[in-house]
Amino acid sequence: MAGIVMDTKIHPSEKYDRVRFRSDQGGAGPSTLTERKNKETLFFEIQTDLTLKEAQKSEMRKKIPGLGRIPKDRIDPQKKESDFQKRKEEHLWFVKQNFNQIECSKFVPDPKKINVEKIEYLKCHCGEILTEHVVISNAHNNTDCLVPEELRSDINFANIRKSPPGNLASLLSKVTWTKEDAFRRKPCTTFGKICFVNNENSKPAKYIRLSHNDSVDKCLKLMEDHWKIMEPKRPSLCISVIGGAKSFKLDNKMRETFNAGLIKAAKTTNAWLITTGSNVGVMRAVGNAVSEGQSFLWDGDRITHTLRLIGIGPWGYVKNRKKLISRGDGCFPVHFQTSNVIQHGKPVPLNPNHTHFVFVDDGYRNNYKGASEFRALFEQKVSKPRQAGGLGIPVVLVILEGGTDAINDAMVSLNHNIPVVVCSGTGRAADILAYAYSHSSNGELKQKREDKLRDKIRDAYGGRWNKDEIEMNIDKHLTNVMECMKYRNLINIFPMNKHEDLDIAILTALLNSEGAENSDEIRKNQLKLALTWDRADIAQEEIFREDVFWPKESLEEILMEAIIEEKVEFVAMILQQTVVMKEFLTRKRLQTLYEKSLCRTDADHLKELMKDKIHRSTFSYDDLKRLMEYLMYKYDHDFEESKTADNATGRKYSLDLKQQLFKYPYKQLMIWSILMLRQKMAKFAWQMGSEPITSAVAASRIYGSMAQNFHGNESALKEKVLGFKDEFEHLARSVLDECHAKQKDKAMMLAERKSPTWSTMTSLQIAASAKNMVYLSSAACRNSIDATWHQGILSRWKRVLVTVIFPFFLWTNFLQVDSMGEKKAKTFQKILTFYTAPVTKFIHYSILYIFFVGLFTYFLLVDYQPDKITTIEVICIFWIITFIGDELYTLLAFPFPTFRVKMRNWYGKLKSIDLLNLLLAVIAFFVQIITLHTNKNASDVRIVFSINCIIFYLRIMKLYTANSRIGPKLEMIKMMYIELTTFLLVLIVFLLAYGVARHSLLYGQTEPSWNILGDILFHPYWQLYGELSFDDSMKTRSSNSNPMTISSVSDIECTCWNSSSRWNLTVSSNADVESHINWNLLLVYILCAGYLIIAAILLLNLLIAIFNHIFTKVEEKSNEIWKFQMYFLTMEFDNKTALVPPLSIIHHIYLCFKWLARKTCCTKRSEGVQFTERHLQYLQVFETEEMANYLRRKKSEQKDSTESKVQKRVEELFNLVEEEFATDQGDALTLLTTMFANLTRENKFKGAGLQPNGLPKSHDGIESVKKQEEKDAIEEAEKTLEDEDQIKDEGLKKGSKYKRELKEVEKIYITDQENVDELNLEPDIEAQIHIPEPTSSTQPLRHSRNLPPWALSRKPHNKAPYTHRRLTWQIDSSDDSSDREDNEQAKYPEQYKTWGIPGETSSELSTSDSDTDVPRITRRRLSLRRMESSTEDELRSRAKLFQRFRNRQLSDSD
Repeated sequence: MAGIVMDTKIHPSEKYDRVRFRSDQGGAGPSTLTERKNKETLFFEIQTDLTLKEAQKSEMRKKIPGLGRIPKDRIDPQKKESDFQKRKEEHLWFVKQNFNQIECSKFVPDPKKINVEKIEYLKCHCGEILTEHVVISNAHNNTDCLVPEELRSDINFANIRKSPPGNLASLLSKVTWTKEDAFRRKPCTTFGKICFVNNENSKPAKYIRLSHNDSVDKCLKLMEDHWKIMEPKRPSLCISVIGGAKSFKLDNKMRETFNAGLIKAAKTTNAWLITTGSNVGVMRAVGNAVSEGQSFLWDGDRITHTLRLIGIGPWGYVKNRKKLISRGDGCFPVHFQTSNVIQHGKPVPLNPNHTHFVFVDDGYRNNYKGASEFRALFEQKVSKPRQAGGLGIPVVLVILEGGTDAINDAMVSLNHNIPVVVCSGTGRAADILAYAYSHSSNGELKQKREDKLRDKIRDAYGGRWNKDEIEMNIDKHLTNVMECMKYRNLINIFPMNKHEDLDIAILTALLNSEGAENSDEIRKNQLKLALTWDRADIAQEEIFREDVFWPKESLEEILMEAIIEEKVEFVAMILQQTVVMKEFLTRKRLQTLYEKSLCRTDADHLKELMKDKIHRSTFSYDDLKRLMEYLMYKYDHDFEESKTADNATGRKYSLDLKQQLFKYPYKQLMIWSILMLRQKMAKFAWQMGSEPITSAVAASRIYGSMAQNFHGNESALKEKVLGFKDEFEHLARSVLDECHAKQKDKAMMLAERKSPTWSTMTSLQIAASAKNMVYLSSAACRNSIDATWHQGILSRWKRVLVTVIFPFFLWTNFLQVDSMGEKKAKTFQKILTFYTAPVTKFIHYSILYIFFVGLFTYFLLVDYQPDKITTIEVICIFWIITFIGDELYTLLAFPFPTFRVKMRNWYGKLKSIDLLNLLLAVIAFFVQIITLHTNKNASDVRIVFSINCIIFYLRIMKLYTANSRIGPKLEMIKMMYIELTTFLLVLIVFLLAYGVARHSLLYGQTEPSWNILGDILFHPYWQLYGELSFDDSMKTRSSNSNPMTISSVSDIECTCWNSSSRWNLTVSSNADVESHINWNLLLVYILCAGYLIIAAILLLNLLIAIFNHIFTKVEEKSNEIWKFQMYFLTMEFDNKTALVPPLSIIHHIYLCFKWLARKTCCTKRSEGVQFTERHLQYLQVFETEEMANYLRRKKSEQKDSTESKVQKRVEELFNLVEEEFATDQGDALTLLTTMFANLTRENKFKGAGLQPNGLPKSHDGIESVKKQEEKDAIEEAEKTLEDEDQIKDEGLKKGSKYKRELKEVEKIYITDQENVDELNLEPDIEAQIHIPEPTSSTQPLRHSRNLPPWALSRKPHNKAPYTHRRLTWQIDSSDDSSDREDNEQAKYPEQYKTWGIPGETSSELSTSDSDTDVPRITRRRLSLRRMESSTEDELRSRAKLFQRFRNRQLSDSD
């Protein structure tokens, strides 16, 4: 076994690295086991310190010979301990030096808890039983050092399972126990990390146990330095949640409201959440809320929680707390199992969703109140300003339900100016505080409200108190509640059942807590809170008030943070104050902005881009310029030279570079926003800056360049950036179209303007470099391109063509030319305008070029002589030389900012090939001159000239660009050619597969030759076009082939099929060999058929489908493509000389002499500018105004569109509800009227006995009905009076409809009082009033439900003024008696007569309906009562009906 290498297997989840161990003395491993263990531990620690990227590459390193998982430079033999071990030791030392834990060292049973069965159940004054004392656990059940001498004989380990002695109470009276004597402090041994078994996917929670007397500052230092709780982002808020424990419950709606609001508030502000950490009551509710919204954040190689839930609870009330105790070096981690089982009076388990635990040890056990004081000090320390030694983090207390300790905690927090949010509706303490807040003023309650508050306290907590202590405790807690009411400005009531924005309630409480103060620092803190919450509306209403003056310095820091966080609304509001962007965004601040941004995780794309392109990842202005020049080709910082006069000397001096200002600060802000992919901020800077059209085009250019440089694995990011690019493209075009709709000429000027903001580049140049076809195809750009193309020529191109052929038309009015500002265009001006126009140059160039191609064709086919230089050849070569000069001049004069841009965006590959073709022609000509006498390279020269001729013909297609129909087709050809090359890569696979198999079966073994490759490719390729027969040169390959050998049979001559498609075989063997060859031929036929099906049918149709897709795609954007092509064609011929090749050589020579003269003896004249500063300002005002008009119009359209949709939907719903409600109301009223009339008849008939013929027996029956109805009416009236008093007491408000009806009833009542003396109804007259019986065809009374029973059964009579007036309000009858009778006959059809007496009415029955029998005040109150109930019922039914139909419509729409 000597010399064998031991190789340990490594997996990412395993502990040790791939380590090779060799024996120094010939053994199989290390010399000693300790050495091997130390080496494994060292490698494990090094591997633990690897970053994630290094760990990812470790698997690939393992597979490469000679490399291990760990880089060699990371293995330092001199380094004895890793950084992780150092941090662990520092943590251990800090904990032992600063934190203590308390243990009870004296066991004395509590006299109040001695009624137990066994001694082992006796609890000490500290709350712990004997066997759980730490001294007993460490001393192996030795109780001598723990139990006092007076109790050792009865309480020891031997008697632990016996019953307590009977005289234990008297013995305890002789022994004293005080916490000063019993409690002992010792260094903390309980700290580390908790890994909850029930929640394995979570990150382990950190924990510490400390004494209640330990320093809060040290605790915060531990959390900040060792727990890194402040990283990666400092919290902006601390939310402390208190409330009920074992009796706490929330229904589903409240739970959703609480969870959503709490998580939103915590995530928005990166807040700390503080509870007691137990898995019960409100602590569990907070933990469940955190588990729903918890996520992780990567800070480099470190993972952190986004939500920090801190549990500060009593150590003595933690279930299974012994498992958290270590031997002194901490537990990293300890596996802890929690539970949902809660036992009354016993410790509770921990909540697994907490991220940090601080266990406060006051020495007592099984006591829940041990940590409240330390928690209050902790919160106060956190909320104190930094100047006072605190953290300066706002703290807010949230109360849900809760016991008396919640009221006490609220009082303590309010005394320290910590705001409190009370969630009313959750019960107990929360409802008590909410009631006191709602009914108190200036901290005082009325006696009635105070009694009610006492009852609430009694109902909430009285069941747990002794009877003799109830009133005393009520007074105590009532005093605490009223003490809280003294801080009403710090209390905010949040109704859990009515609202859903708990986060807004928390923010409001924080703002109100400092609302009474007016200092700048407090307002600044309030603004920071609103900024963190992103509530610009609250900041606008509560903070940026008109009576508050904000100094510039107080808002600059917040403005910087708002820009970084992309809070556009806050940036806009701050800029409306005293801050000016030009003064704010200095050179130093912009550098700070970039440096802070590059430290964020959302700037990784920018750092990668800087590394790839400029090989730097840090910010400097030189690096920024290099990067922007790469993205835009031209960029200037536009620093402004700020000079200040010295009062003493009068001299001007420049400010420090750090305070240097920018001419265009919004441009710099927009560039930063684009590089950081902050689209909202970029659009804000675009809107606020100058030159919105050019700026939008520049933004699309930067976005497009960034998208091109992203890696292939960043497709999602690339799509996002391209979306931003398209948005700015459409913004630029929309604003330009808005300008064009207002004034066409000014819109063209904006497109042609050389922007001072963007390095004197025009928007057309930037759009062309960005391939922004959308912008270039706009109306203003088209007009600008057309104007440049014609350049003063007003006639159409046909007249221009005729004038080119017949120049004498220039002296006539055949061709119209613009006067260019002159009164009249002179002939000479007309000639110059005509011959310098790009369209004229293009026509001249086209005619002469076609003539050149024809001349070169004649030279190549007829005039070329290898041993002689002909005149035509010299002319062609001279012409080609002028082409070269023209190409170079156009390249130099093309209006692009840099030479690199020209080569990349305009010149391109095609023009490079064109220039190379021209150079080859010249080179071939000189080669021919050199070898003129030998004719050595004559054939080669002819080949070059032939290739030149091909390219010269292809150059004609460039002239087609001027045609709107043919131009886009060139783009189609280009795109199809690219797809064709991809298609050939697929086709070559099938072609080679078939060609090789075919050649092998037909020819067998062949001699090595390049002809084999030709046969493999040549024959299958031509078969795609149906060429299955070949000429004689491809028939036989036997001369180049060896005889086919099959099964040791030779002399077989194999040939291809001939023109008759038959095989010619000469076989000198037996018939078996011939049969075998026939099978080969059959296989070739089968392969050929399969190849043709796949290649000729499937693949070719696939290619056709691809071409069809390209055609459709290009045809949709043909206008944009043609305008894009026309821009480059126009700019090319605009910069060409007026004389086209070959005459252009004259102009080029003149330009060369002119350039030499300027360089040697002449001074360069100023060319001037197109637009002066005044013109640019005018255009900018016009452009900005139209941009504002466009944005307002779009906003209005969007608003109108939304409102119209909502309004239309609401109208549809209301129409449906109205129809259904009218139908339901009519049916319901008809049914109620019918039922009520029938019920009245039945009740009346029931009281009066009838004869067999249906007639009433006597007058007594009628009197009984009368008395019973009067009794019922009086009872109902008395009930109405009681209800009225209750309504008045509650102060309910009635609707306007009910008030109108009330006034009408009062009028009727007054009329009744006036006519009471005139009322004299006779029995026979009363008997003539019939009782109507509504049927299905009868329309009910409009207000029948509002009348008493006797009003429903009455009809007016001309001799009864009261009855007539009573029913006038009901049926709206006319004054004329005849009309009244006709109306009543129509409204009250007689279905039967009273009791069916033929030709006669009963006066007895009618007397029971006399209004004089019921007191008028009773009738009035009864009428009011019924009208009120009817109105309320009607409103309630309408509301329910509308809700029902609304739900139905919404479900249908879904």
